[in-house]
Amino acid sequence: MARVDVIAYTPTEFFEEKDVTIGRCRDLVEKYAVTWVNVVGLDDRTAGELETLFGAHPLALDDARNQAMAPKVDVYDDIVFIIARAITWTEEIDTDPLSLFVAKKFLITVHEQGFAQLEDVRIRLRKKNPKMVKSGTDFLAYTILNAIVDSYFPQLDRFQSILDQLEEDIIEQPSGQGISRLHSLRSDLVRLRSALRPQREMFAVLGRLEIPVFRNETRTYLRDVQEHTISALDTLDANRETVASLMEVQATLASNQMNEVIKVLTVIFTITLPIAIVSSAFGMNVTFYGFNRPEGFYVALALMAVPTVLLSVWMHRKGWL
Repeated sequence: MARVDVIAYTPTEFFEEKDVTIGRCRDLVEKYAVTWVNVVGLDDRTAGELETLFGAHPLALDDARNQAMAPKVDVYDDIVFIIARAITWTEEIDTDPLSLFVAKKFLITVHEQGFAQLEDVRIRLRKKNPKMVKSGTDFLAYTILNAIVDSYFPQLDRFQSILDQLEEDIIEQPSGQGISRLHSLRSDLVRLRSALRPQREMFAVLGRLEIPVFRNETRTYLRDVQEHTISALDTLDANRETVASLMEVQATLASNQMNEVIKVLTVIFTITLPIAIVSSAFGMNVTFYGFNRPEGFYVALALMAVPTVLLSVWMHRKGWL
């Protein structure tokens, strides 16, 4: 079942009510300069009411319920429909869509999950931020979109911290679980970039779209949000390059570590080779000098010890031991 909250205001008045009906929201549109309707968990009944009472296009409502929809902007008569995506991080990093229906006197936001960014905007309205309460729905839409984009950077900083820690772990233990974590991080980065890349073009369209809903001043602000989006995408690209570099470093360090192991085993085998040869020869069931006599035992020891010592000294001088 959908939950509907509403905030309505003018430069001098402020009204907020939770868990209301769409009809109640429509009544507030006639009384206040700006009405913000927030819908969580859009269902069929609420979608039908939004279509009937607010004129929301059914195609836009279908897109608003599609959690996989990419960022976009569409114009339906006097309503601008916008989809933006916010970065969420619970067990793994992902993105969730936020849909906005922007008209002259009302703004409708639709989403499935809770958005802390929206609460930040509500707090500013409750404090009667002068710029916000004196502006229209276009500036409210900008404020929400700007809060969404600004929330990217703390998440990207957290991602960078994970990369930094992973780099230290890889250097300390190249043959550990670093490679699997790197592949997982690379997949996260590719998914994030694919989800957010269309948003750059979406803000470009909003910045140059000449429609009555968005004033020239607000379009200037939206172009600034576009620059922030580009900066976030650049950060994602830089992180992806970092992951690729770490994968190369991990492969190189693991190879070097394996070479060191092989080197040690080779040295051990080479040093013990005379012992193996002599002990095998003297262990044969044949007659040889000193057979079954003490001098034969000492000869065997000498044949094993002398080459082993000589090989050890030689390898030590070569720096292999």
